[in-house]
Amino acid sequence: MNNSSTELKVGIFAILVILILTYMTFKVGGLPLIWEKGYRIYVEFDDINGLDEQSRIKIAGVEAGIVEKIRLKDGKAILTLLIDPDVKLYGNATASLKMSGLLGDKHLSLKTGTHDQPAIDNGGTIINTVPAADIGMLANRLTSAASNISDLTGNLKGMLGEDEKEAIRESIHNLRDITENLKEISAENKAPLSRTIAQLDRFTKMLDDRGPDLVENLNETVSELKDMIGENRHAIKSSIENIRAVSESASNIGQKLERGEGTLGKLIEDGKLYDSLSKVTEEAGKGFSVVSKLRTFMDFHAEYDINESDFKGFFDLTLQPEEDHYYILGVITDPRGSVTTTYTTTNGNTVTEEIRESKVEFSAQFARRFDDFVLRVGLIENTFGFGADYFFLKDSGRVRFDMWDFSAKEADADKSHARIGIDYVLFKFIFVSAGADNLLNSNRRGIYVGGGVKFEDTDFKYIFGKSPKISLP
Repeated sequence: MNNSSTELKVGIFAILVILILTYMTFKVGGLPLIWEKGYRIYVEFDDINGLDEQSRIKIAGVEAGIVEKIRLKDGKAILTLLIDPDVKLYGNATASLKMSGLLGDKHLSLKTGTHDQPAIDNGGTIINTVPAADIGMLANRLTSAASNISDLTGNLKGMLGEDEKEAIRESIHNLRDITENLKEISAENKAPLSRTIAQLDRFTKMLDDRGPDLVENLNETVSELKDMIGENRHAIKSSIENIRAVSESASNIGQKLERGEGTLGKLIEDGKLYDSLSKVTEEAGKGFSVVSKLRTFMDFHAEYDINESDFKGFFDLTLQPEEDHYYILGVITDPRGSVTTTYTTTNGNTVTEEIRESKVEFSAQFARRFDDFVLRVGLIENTFGFGADYFFLKDSGRVRFDMWDFSAKEADADKSHARIGIDYVLFKFIFVSAGADNLLNSNRRGIYVGGGVKFEDTDFKYIFGKSPKISLP
């Protein structure tokens, strides 16, 4: 009687813990409770990429409901919105898709409209919608462009050989000499230039006043110009030679590039720079595509074995990178665990002693889905095992079979552990389960019943991205 009372208390305590964990999970994860109320309205979009069921609805940045359901009709997305009962929307209300993070996650933003329009009641429809720009694609392109620019800068840094560097250095020195010569010419001929300008001014006046003296004045001007050129012919000659040297250096660089000489010439000739940039862009695109598909699901549930009068607790984390396969990581608390047998011989008498241990066990399985049928293989409760699932009623129900512990190390077991059962979703996040456990061991064979909660962990979306839907892996 005392044992039964203790087991009853443990069972009640386990149920209370599950209920508390369920409540905390809903509150901390921001998930809607099944008893939350509101009214439902509808809105239609051509494209809702990045928006999922249970996404938040915000008005002026404040949460005002959730996207309860998404369905496809005539090539358009029809959204069922569960709006908080104290929020009022009017006929000119507007719905738009907004970004919630840099990785592409979105929420639905609403503008309530104005009071001069009729209110939208339960079952009504929002007419005005604003599509969202594809920021994810723009971010991917900007990231690829930044990577390409970085690679291009590195390649340009090493593309000039010693010959090209020396030619450029000589050109810079020649340009410096030209500038200095021009400065010297300007300083040395400042007075003659001033006289020339003054004479041109007088020449203009002479055209009006003294036509007969024009020839004489022109001769005087030509003579002065001749003197100025004679005084500065060495500087002018040096400048012309420097310009010729710069032209020859530029011509040599161009010819070397055409012949494919030097680092820059080789890159232009064989096209390796273009191939390198294309490969970098392609690899970056693949990396973003893989990360954006990952989804994660959490499963807390407990089972009560009627034959053994024991509770068994489970926590499963499912990682799904693609729609047709996923990975299951689990932690299990097994009250009976395994059994260790020791043999002690004293004075010819052998004494057998069995020690049963309660264990925390682990599972790690790979699952592959074929339509409604799934095959699983990997680690089940610390030993190798395999399993199979069959989904029905649009994944609301599942029949599962598991087999593991082929060495029969569990307590009171002489054969492998095999079980078959069925899971069924009662509400959005709550499911129940029942079945037969330990089919091959008659002394431990029994019926189990249980239940728990299962939901998608939205926090992982901001870390790994998003992917297709999965139910009860």
